[in-house]
Amino acid sequence: MSTQQAKQTRLREIGPGCWNLRAPFYILGGLINVGTHMSFIRLSSGKFVAVSAVDLDAEAKAEVDRLTANGKNIESVLATNPFHTMAFEPFYALYPDARYYGTPRHIRNIKTIPWAGSVADDAVLKMYEPEIEMRIPAGAEFNDPKPEATNHFSGLVVYHRASKTLLCDDCFSVHKDPNVLLRLATGATPNSIGFHWSLKNQALHKSPDAAKLFYGWMLSLVKDWYFENMCCAHGDGVMIGGARGALQVGLDKLKPSLDEFSVAHGGSKL
Repeated sequence: MSTQQAKQTRLREIGPGCWNLRAPFYILGGLINVGTHMSFIRLSSGKFVAVSAVDLDAEAKAEVDRLTANGKNIESVLATNPFHTMAFEPFYALYPDARYYGTPRHIRNIKTIPWAGSVADDAVLKMYEPEIEMRIPAGAEFNDPKPEATNHFSGLVVYHRASKTLLCDDCFSVHKDPNVLLRLATGATPNSIGFHWSLKNQALHKSPDAAKLFYGWMLSLVKDWYFENMCCAHGDGVMIGGARGALQVGLDKLKPSLDEFSVAHGGSKL
């Protein structure tokens, strides 16, 4: 079933020079719409970097075309999560002149796109600094996560300095008003930021230092990046204001689970 079943995509300016586009994404045979997203960052040059990709209906494409001069100003497209793949070939068919940078899994599996490079390469991660900074979680598998059906945590995390916005897919999740089931299953509270459920049992390497590496990476991210907003792929998706503090609170709540994981795999508490 197509990921695009209704005209729900709309560009939203999150902060100066950063737009987020929500789109439907259906699972369980089309029964549940978990949503997805992509973003557009305007560089000081006037060109745009597209972060991830979604299927565009006619109205959404018209909005993207107005923003980017019919795609002429899209300089590059960054794949972020190894398992967000379905929209890249349709997006490339619409905007073939941009440079496309894939995760290692994108590059292995999608041969119709002439990839310009891998987002796992240090030179690609740094190519838009200081306007855009990009990092990949430490302690977790990014190249070839297993099992493929569920281990979707690790992905490129993007910080746009001018709009004070952090962009990611499945690493983090925004909860504005979580339902009772979500609250019971994950401990989510209103206006909070949590982590993909696979982090607690699949995403991290089963080694003594993986949890410590990830926790240190998270502390550095919160310390180094002065973001106020966050855009994630699924669920409520967007938090305007207060995202940095909410992520720190989420990390504090996660710490006991990371301690348990570390001890269970031969390490010490964080």
